Amino acid sequence: ARLAGLGAEAQAAARDPAFLAVGAFLTGLVLVFTVLPIGTVLIRSLQTKEGMFTWENFLEFFSRRAYYRALINSLILSTLSMVLVTTTGFVMAYLCTRGPRVLRGPLTFISLLPFVAPPFAFSVALIILGGRRGFVTQLLGLNVSIYGWPGVLLVQVVSFLPIAFLLIENVLVSLDPSLEDAADDLGARPERILRTVTIPLAWPGTLKAALLVFILAIADFGNPMIIGGGMSLLATDAYSLAVGEQNLRMASVLSVFLVIPSLFLFVIHRYLLRETRVTTITGNLASSQSRRSSPIILVPMLVIALVVGLVILALFGVIFVGAFTEAIGVRNRFTLAHFASQFGLQYLWTSIKMALSAGFLAAVGGTVLAYILERKRLPGRGAIEFLALLGLSVPGTVLGLGYLLAFHNPPLALTGTLLIMVVNTGFRELPAAMEAGMSKLRQLDVALEEASADLGVGPVGTFLKVVVPNIGSAFMAGLIYAFMTGMITVSAIAFLVSPGANLASIYILQLAEMGYLGEGCAMSVMLIAIVFICVVGLKWIARRTGFDIIRGR
Repeated sequence: ARLAGLGAEAQAAARDPAFLAVGAFLTGLVLVFTVLPIGTVLIRSLQTKEGMFTWENFLEFFSRRAYYRALINSLILSTLSMVLVTTTGFVMAYLCTRGPRVLRGPLTFISLLPFVAPPFAFSVALIILGGRRGFVTQLLGLNVSIYGWPGVLLVQVVSFLPIAFLLIENVLVSLDPSLEDAADDLGARPERILRTVTIPLAWPGTLKAALLVFILAIADFGNPMIIGGGMSLLATDAYSLAVGEQNLRMASVLSVFLVIPSLFLFVIHRYLLRETRVTTITGNLASSQSRRSSPIILVPMLVIALVVGLVILALFGVIFVGAFTEAIGVRNRFTLAHFASQFGLQYLWTSIKMALSAGFLAAVGGTVLAYILERKRLPGRGAIEFLALLGLSVPGTVLGLGYLLAFHNPPLALTGTLLIMVVNTGFRELPAAMEAGMSKLRQLDVALEEASADLGVGPVGTFLKVVVPNIGSAFMAGLIYAFMTGMITVSAIAFLVSPGANLASIYILQLAEMGYLGEGCAMSVMLIAIVFICVVGLKWIARRTGFDIIRGR
């Protein structure tokens, strides 16, 4: 009778008060550690030094060329990266699903190889190769600078290629090849089949890849900081204003212009494209039976793949050679001294502790939240899911600045501690763990939980004894993935490090800025080794359970 006046969702939630309380608690944490920092940035952008409301900060933004040039440069750079990365990703994915079978394995390996490296490590390698005193620069006597637009674009293409490749390959591998065969039987030329059949069918995955690459590119912090050559961009300028000039108002204004396009594209990706489906004749995976394409298509694509593959392998080679060489191109003697940095090993250990703690936070919070959103009819669960996903959709620069502003003073004075980096990374990676949990729960028959309830087991007991053992793979995948990304995170953490709490990823940036490229390569190699072990663990989970968090299926 008490529940009679409530809606259906509220009645269902009220029958599980324990999960209702946990859901409310997790929602509160998301509001505090995700929504509050973003809101603080928006509020600070509209305040004077005295805390009064004003539009003057935005007027100053558009009146000073240095500020609005950063916006224009960021939009141009992100658009160029989006086009180049998406095109390259499509070429590699096409070759891995329709190219010569003997090349599919090696090309897949090369396309995914940048996934294990910190993105900014490629900037360090590019400086060693083509910097003012770079190995190739001196060897060939070149007078071409890789700093600025060329260098940033190149390393972004390499860094973001795995994301585009995975999204597009997921679509291409599921297309029925008989559609292309039918067009071939009707006399269509190979390039026409590609243009009118393959590309339109792969469009949903391609568009998703393009949107995600744009968001990653506009939020990129490490690469422009190392190899940007002083080019004005929103992410790097916001950092300089906040940390260098202590101008938090204008840093917040620049961050707002980072948020607007990112949130706009996130909403399009999340709510307008997620229901897009491509229906083929059979609906079966086509990777094992996919047709071989025509040489007219394959030859140009193979040339592109060859160039991309050589660049990726060259950059990785430079990172590893640079780590074990005194000064590559100058003193080419073997050494282990770059690995013996006391500060480097200390920061690496700090990174491991931070990333592991953040991984547990993301995995536990994400898994429990996934169960509540997927199984319990919690009122407003759509809004809760959207708020939880904000941490992943908002550029790290914005979230880092938000934490600096929101948690600098009591009652939550966290700045200068390792805890603030744990919380920041944990809630930023929580969406990945939550999505992994929800994906696994959709594969779990709810009848198992109903049978447990029929036997008299309570909701909490059912969750612990029935649900947890069946979604343990998603929990572990979420933990490993959050740990892996936490080890190489830069943009958000750059605002939060302190002399007593520095991380290996930030230390690499500092080494690159000071010109200690050998030590930077050594730290990069150690991070690559750790991330590679994590990827092996994720692939092992995928083989054992069929759940692949990297490929999203």
